[in-house]
Amino acid sequence: MERLDRVTVPPPDEAATRAAREAGLGVYLRAFRARHGDDERASARPGRRRRRTLFLLLLAAAGLALPAVATRQAGAGLGVPLLLLPFGALGWFLWRSFRPSPEGLRPGDYVYLYERGLLCPGEDGAAPRAVPWQAVTAMHQDVTRTYVNGGYTGTHYAYRLLTGGRHGVTVGGFLNEETVARPTDSQIRELAQIVLDETVRRALPPAVAALEAGERVAFGEVAVDGRGIALPSGTAPWERVRDCEWRGDGLVVVRTAGAGRWAREAKDIPDFPVFWALVRELFPQAREYRR
Repeated sequence: MERLDRVTVPPPDEAATRAAREAGLGVYLRAFRARHGDDERASARPGRRRRRTLFLLLLAAAGLALPAVATRQAGAGLGVPLLLLPFGALGWFLWRSFRPSPEGLRPGDYVYLYERGLLCPGEDGAAPRAVPWQAVTAMHQDVTRTYVNGGYTGTHYAYRLLTGGRHGVTVGGFLNEETVARPTDSQIRELAQIVLDETVRRALPPAVAALEAGERVAFGEVAVDGRGIALPSGTAPWERVRDCEWRGDGLVVVRTAGAGRWAREAKDIPDFPVFWALVRELFPQAREYRR
């Protein structure tokens, strides 16, 4: 497996190694073919896209106007060669923007796993982003199976790791789980299991300790304790909960005798694996329908 990773994913470079060392990530373990992005870079992309579009429009305008002006002033002998300038620049710009990296993968296409966290290589001149497990304050998971004309086409995975406030890093990918894996396929499912394991290791013990101490554990707008579940519409004792489901479309539905019906997507519930584990423990009738 290591030989395959070395072929398809380049090993950590000097910048990545330095960032991992400064963040205290420990020993490098392996690489995963998986996409990544963070909030700061995502917020900068619209501005880069606007500047890129403006540049393309200027090149196109120059490609039309410059030869026309030159032809009118000096004849076709000068106007036709001038076509090469803007369109040559346009071709170079497009080649520069969309050419593959020497390794066949862009830095945004792979994630490095270290002993104590993840490292996302920098893209477009950005510095690598280290994500120590101990710095993660919450995880949001979004797993969506896609269908076309009733047929399964693949599953989108996205795991957003918050590292303070609303800032964080998202790792994800698309994978057809019903076909034989190829060397070039995303390895997001393997990486996802590590993210889930680390989420449970980080958040489950303190949640269990809080429950045993009689405290309430909050997961965004919903909270649980040994007595019942607190929803935005009210708090219901467990004996008044009629139904609790995690449906195949990702929706979590809770029906109670007094507080009515509450439904949210699993991706909107922070540390959802921990939330669901507690619900299953406190309300054994909870059901899971996963396609």
